[in-house]
Amino acid sequence: MKLALGLLAVPGGYAVLLGAGASVSAGMLSAWGVQCDLIRQIASAEGAEIPDGDDGPYDWYVERFKREPAYDTLLADLSETTSGRQALLRSYFEPDETEREQGIKQPADAHRALARLVADGHIRVIITLNFDHLVEDALREAGLRPTIIRRPSDLTGMIPLHAQRQGVVIHLHGDYLDPDSMRNTPEELKEYEQEVDRLLDQVFDEYGLIIAGWSAKYDPALVSALKRCPTRRFDTYWADPYPLSSAATELLEQRQGTYVPADADRFLTRTADAVTALAKRNRANPHNIATAIATAKRELRSEGPAINLHDTLRREAARLADHPLRTATADIPQPELEAEHERRLTAWESETETLAALAAVTAYWGNDTTDRYWFADIERLATVTWGNGQRALNDLRRAPATLLLHSASIAAIAAERWPLAARLLTGPRAEDIMRRADMPAAALLGPETVLGLRTSAARVHGYLKPIFTGHVVANESAFTEAWERFEYLRLLVQEDAGNYISTPHLLVSGMRGDYRPLASPWLERELAPGDQHPLLRAGFLGGDLERVTTTQKMVDSRISEWVDQIDWSTSRAINRFGPFYPDELS
Repeated sequence: MKLALGLLAVPGGYAVLLGAGASVSAGMLSAWGVQCDLIRQIASAEGAEIPDGDDGPYDWYVERFKREPAYDTLLADLSETTSGRQALLRSYFEPDETEREQGIKQPADAHRALARLVADGHIRVIITLNFDHLVEDALREAGLRPTIIRRPSDLTGMIPLHAQRQGVVIHLHGDYLDPDSMRNTPEELKEYEQEVDRLLDQVFDEYGLIIAGWSAKYDPALVSALKRCPTRRFDTYWADPYPLSSAATELLEQRQGTYVPADADRFLTRTADAVTALAKRNRANPHNIATAIATAKRELRSEGPAINLHDTLRREAARLADHPLRTATADIPQPELEAEHERRLTAWESETETLAALAAVTAYWGNDTTDRYWFADIERLATVTWGNGQRALNDLRRAPATLLLHSASIAAIAAERWPLAARLLTGPRAEDIMRRADMPAAALLGPETVLGLRTSAARVHGYLKPIFTGHVVANESAFTEAWERFEYLRLLVQEDAGNYISTPHLLVSGMRGDYRPLASPWLERELAPGDQHPLLRAGFLGGDLERVTTTQKMVDSRISEWVDQIDWSTSRAINRFGPFYPDELS
């Protein structure tokens, strides 16, 4: 918990150091293990026997060839061609078809937990002693484009560490795709190049450290780099399922760090889960949202343009448009889908809160000028690229657009800014991927469509209620009224576009065979004078009163049929003496 608090308090303030133990659960051999296996192949070709013991292959090689084994010479001994040497190394680090089916040589829990922490901005620097690509594969799965450092020359011109928002992976001892960069022998690990030492000095001085899977027994240059660091700005955490070696214990004491008796998978997953839980709790803190809303209100009341509000809205929208979750892989195994879907949805809720709150304030108290601060972002955030994999995760990429549309539209209706409400419902466009058709974004941004849960609409209602109540509208009743009216109008747009309606979160009343949403008679009263209502004059459903009336009857009929099905199937009696939410009974 202390580490999770530190990661939240200082985003990007900790670096991660991974040793061979972080790749073990993924079925990878350690660097030493790969080297020993290569030596065994050479010995087998010569008909020689390797002595017993972990150091047997190394001792045999030194005795036989009078030199330390190095990857370039080992590979040259086993293959005469570059392609042959690359194929030999790939077999250790890339899964074949059988291994892929078994989940071997692919990112493990530790790597995916790290990817979550990088995607959410808590970690930026990862130093790995491993030759494999498990870290960068996990980062790319999460939609990130990390900087990869494979050899000292890659450090030249590198973006500063604090600016590595997509993450930087430093292969301190090389990369299997670049055999000349690979270090493993005592001689190779005795010292680093000057530019590498300067980088390590910076990291160990400026960052807290999270160490997992490293014993500190065989890397003298790295141990020296840690020892010469004179400062301790942030904490150090060292995870290992076994008691630390004497060298590791000495380093940890020097940095006044904390030993965690856990393997990399367990430690990093627990850390990522704790950070997510704390971030969710902080998001729910009403003080944070109240401060943002109060600041926005002051700017809107002041004379002249609300420059800071404009800049904040633009910055938040741009951040969400470029967020890694927008391009994160949807190719997630079915057993992991539910947990991954909830993690991403929770992240989107947290990441979108500031934009949703400020857009609500601006839509309620603003004008045509301030509407331009955020209006185009609905279409921008609704425009996404679909990839292979789980449809629910592809759909979820539009979650910020759904939250923004609902927040701004509810505020506009609460303020009776009917022209803005009409523009929000019919103006922004988006593509229906399945039908390959362009239509109003409101027809595609329903909670049930985007969030993919039976309780999606109720979840969005619960998400927005604390943003609105007491901040944008006077009380919960006013929020509920505005929610009912917007969501009903949005369902009309959805029906008009030919899209299926399912599980809305709307209050209904009536009896079996004749249930109606409470918003339906409200709309009838509003449109009773004819087509002069500002909603129609602003172009809602083409400004065609007959089209609105026909669509309204269809929506009411579908909702009545849906509630009838619940009425017949549920074991709970529906209270017909007052309004109720059918989705809470189904």
